[in-house]
Amino acid sequence: MKADLQNSTSEDPELEINPNVPPSFSSDLETWKAFKSGSNSAFIFIYEKYFDSLYSYGMRINGGEELVKDAIHDVFLDLKNSSRAIGDTDSIKFYLFKCLKRRIYKELKTWTDLKQELVSQDSFSITFSHEQTLIDKQIDLEMSQKINAAITALSPRKREAIYYVYFEGMSYRQVSELMELSDSKSARDLVYKALKCLRESLGFLPLFLTEFLH
Repeated sequence: MKADLQNSTSEDPELEINPNVPPSFSSDLETWKAFKSGSNSAFIFIYEKYFDSLYSYGMRINGGEELVKDAIHDVFLDLKNSSRAIGDTDSIKFYLFKCLKRRIYKELKTWTDLKQELVSQDSFSITFSHEQTLIDKQIDLEMSQKINAAITALSPRKREAIYYVYFEGMSYRQVSELMELSDSKSARDLVYKALKCLRESLGFLPLFLTEFLH
């Protein structure tokens, strides 16, 4: 998928990617500041580092592959065109996730209907691999499958919150912004409700999920 977008960007003079430029940045903030100052290597580094995460995230919002790839392209094009005007960030992935979600919604004509659909449809599917669940030595393959079934039974909003925190390492403040919740407490409450549902469904809460409880 990345190769497809790279091919399309190589044909676009406004979004030129040169994979031969090596990055050397120690933090998100340093990378972002270099990008804002006009560093092409910083732009390349951001593109290469976050493309896969953006694609996976975009497909969870909307399953249209071409729409998602076009939206990612537009996000990076917008970034390049407005690099000197945008503010600072110490979490590039979070910034890009917000941009992509907004862009996908914008691309779809019936945004209000889509938002209702996202709440009700089987979106944000999550599957824990057996390797991930092996953090808890008491979990075997059969139990991993039961955990995944219990997660599938969660509401899309609860799965979305779990996705942000567990898979993407987002803070509760970031979750609240991405999900348009009122504050960090609302995001924390949503995650705790999801974990409570899992505990009730499974009869226990797997150890590898207890890291949510912070």
